[in-house]
Amino acid sequence: MAGMLLSVVLISSCGKAPKSLNSYSLAQVRTVLNSQVKCWSNGDIDGFMQGYEKSADVRFITQKGVKNNWKQILDGYKKGYPGKEAMGNLQFDLQEVRWLDSTAGISQVIGQWRVSPWDKPNDIHKGLFSLVFHGTSEGPKILVDCTW
Repeated sequence: MAGMLLSVVLISSCGKAPKSLNSYSLAQVRTVLNSQVKCWSNGDIDGFMQGYEKSADVRFITQKGVKNNWKQILDGYKKGYPGKEAMGNLQFDLQEVRWLDSTAGISQVIGQWRVSPWDKPNDIHKGLFSLVFHGTSEGPKILVDCTW
């Protein structure tokens, strides 16, 4: 009984229950995406990949198929983009950043990506994406990336 009372007193004295591991803000999601844009445009695929959950649970879905873990995604990017010149300048146009379940720490971003090659800045490649983020001890990370 005394232990339960102490727990109630501690929680009450803090004004609210402790945040869960899944807690993050939608502003933090935007920060992750801004960092990815900067890393990509600087030719830093390893930095870009820090936005993804580094596990076998992450999924990357495109017209070419599904990559089923972080390493497959990284290897695919490095094969397709062997250096900064091949990567070009990335831009994101975020159309929607929203909670799917704020209690569980799951959010979604819908937007458009654009890449302009460094040697042909008017040759713009573009497409759409839907990202599902979840909370980790390192903040929000992409768990599902559907890009086309």
